[in-house]
Amino acid sequence: MEPTLFERIISREIPATFEYEDDHCVAIRDIAPAAPLHLLIIPRTPIRGIDAMADDHEQLVGHLLNVGRMLAERFGVHSSGYRLVTNVGDHGGQTVPHLHVHLLAGEPLGAMRTAHGGHSGTAIGRSAAYGGAGLLRDAGITILLVVGLAAVFNAANPRGIPWVKPTYERVAMTDAELQALLGGKPTEEYTPSTNHAANQNNTAIPSATSAGKPLANEPQQRTAPSQPADATPKGDAPKAATTPPTFQSQPGVVREIGYDAFVKVLETPHYLIDARTAEAYGKGHIAGAVNYYGGEVQMHIPAMLSSVPRDRVVVVYCDGGAECELSHHIADALKGFGYGPILIYMGGWNEWVQRGRK
Repeated sequence: MEPTLFERIISREIPATFEYEDDHCVAIRDIAPAAPLHLLIIPRTPIRGIDAMADDHEQLVGHLLNVGRMLAERFGVHSSGYRLVTNVGDHGGQTVPHLHVHLLAGEPLGAMRTAHGGHSGTAIGRSAAYGGAGLLRDAGITILLVVGLAAVFNAANPRGIPWVKPTYERVAMTDAELQALLGGKPTEEYTPSTNHAANQNNTAIPSATSAGKPLANEPQQRTAPSQPADATPKGDAPKAATTPPTFQSQPGVVREIGYDAFVKVLETPHYLIDARTAEAYGKGHIAGAVNYYGGEVQMHIPAMLSSVPRDRVVVVYCDGGAECELSHHIADALKGFGYGPILIYMGGWNEWVQRGRK
């Protein structure tokens, strides 16, 4: 059986920010925090979830909660309050089949989700009794309840939509960075070596003869001037190819590139990700691209960590646009796990097609 994402984190195969560890569990920072303080407390024993725990796991699960209490004290949130919660199954929002406890704190977390329709009837009844003022007050209460429920549901939903539009550091790749990536000098481009079949040696050229004798006005012998063995032949000799680039890991480095740079990068070892929806990907995509929808990046993290290599440049594209948010979602997630360099092709699929590429 393949190790879970958390097993790979515990074994240090995948980088993470560790805040605590002992013989039984570890605590790491969540890469997509739902609160100012969001830690994951993970047992070293790979239990699928609470629904899979056995009787002899009771002490371990109790230990996880106790570690949560200790961490709340360490981070100074024990007085203001905090939440310890574990998700079970799809409807519970569990995305990794490995038991873990969320520690959330640092701001008012609101009420847990209530049963459907639990407040509407009461609000309407009070509105009739209190008149216009009561109506406004109860309308406000209803709105707050709806927003609160939406916030809790969104936080528990792996496909949740962020309330505040995320912002990403946008840095364009410089010419020097591109050349360093391609492994060539600033005035050269990387091209595969070519086997030139033409004879480039300066050897004697035999004369045309008739019955073994020279033609009229033909010198007895035409011989090229002697040259050192390592002399460069005259004429337009083919330019020597630059040495293919050697990959150098740059964890956390994300750069934006345009069309020309993108075409050059595609000629070197790379891993290409299409961040669009599966439907858009199915209608057409750049050859060799693997599809991970940027709008559901949290759901794709386990799959990406299992398939995206760390020994080559990662390139991400979407439809193109001013900000390329879907591509940045993917890049930011991979950045959190120590990938890099990660390049974002800003022109995306739309520019690729407009330029007649497929």
